[in-house]
Amino acid sequence: MQFVKVKLSTTLSNLRDLVGNQNIEQILNINSLKRVPNIGQQIARAADNIASTSADVSLDYKKSTLNRATSDSDVFEHLALMGESGWKVYKSTNSLPNTLRIPDTITLPLSEDIIGNNTRISDEVYERAMSSLNVPPHSIDPSIFNTYDNKKRTQIIEGTSRDYKNIFQFFKIPWGNMSIYSSIADEAKDFPVYPEEISDNARASYTQMPELIYQYEPWQLYTSSGPRANTYTFLFHRDMWTGDHRDGKANELIRFCMANCYPEYNGSAVNSSLVTLYMNGQLLIRGVLTDVAVTWDGPLGLDGYYLVCKLQLNIVEVSPYPLNYWSMMNKPLIG
Repeated sequence: MQFVKVKLSTTLSNLRDLVGNQNIEQILNINSLKRVPNIGQQIARAADNIASTSADVSLDYKKSTLNRATSDSDVFEHLALMGESGWKVYKSTNSLPNTLRIPDTITLPLSEDIIGNNTRISDEVYERAMSSLNVPPHSIDPSIFNTYDNKKRTQIIEGTSRDYKNIFQFFKIPWGNMSIYSSIADEAKDFPVYPEEISDNARASYTQMPELIYQYEPWQLYTSSGPRANTYTFLFHRDMWTGDHRDGKANELIRFCMANCYPEYNGSAVNSSLVTLYMNGQLLIRGVLTDVAVTWDGPLGLDGYYLVCKLQLNIVEVSPYPLNYWSMMNKPLIG
């Protein structure tokens, strides 16, 4: 993973010079930014709002995030030394404070403005960092990153508990790139995979005029279009969160999706949930979740239950803007 540093004074032109004109649009999209001249100010305002309104980040989230960052010592160090405000920003945006996340499809040359060196963190530094995090006040001493070791690293998993905890450094889990947001919970959950299959559709309804004399075909009268009713199929393993299928993370995602099929009662008011599915920072669909289907398969885990899950979501779109011929023509590939 890579991040590009951004200052308060950074402009769109400065950013284009750093990342290349061919990459600017994709980077803005994945970071949910508008194309404005003062990019640095836009990022700073968003970060200040997140830091002042978001709840503190749990210790478990910090540990799991650091475990996923062990393949990049540069990113690991920045994460480890963040304060609480920095963690709030990272959890909300999947970007380090004062940076923009670079999509995995883009690799920028290393420079002083790029965070992410693709060099694995040493075992000694990792162990000291995680040990410090487990002890109150749950902070990491910056001095541990001033030590280095010169041991040659093997490229295979040796089966130790250390390797088991960090097995996902060898796989690209798209954390933050595929998520579902609930309007009732005001919370989003990440998927550890992209959809295996997406069934998208567009449809229109017509009625026929009564038969007219000498008319070969009946006249078709337009009545309505839509709504889109899409199906998204995800296939994942319960070990894909932390390496331990007993962590309950897969169940959290499944129950989160199922809960959005039910309303919230507030006295006589019945509030139904709107969900939004995001893919690579772009809105895929927004609407009501009408069906959640779960199919279990694979071997049994240590807790005696199946490890492989096929999760299927049916979402009926509630479009955030009016749809017509030209708005559909101008829609991007994703969405």
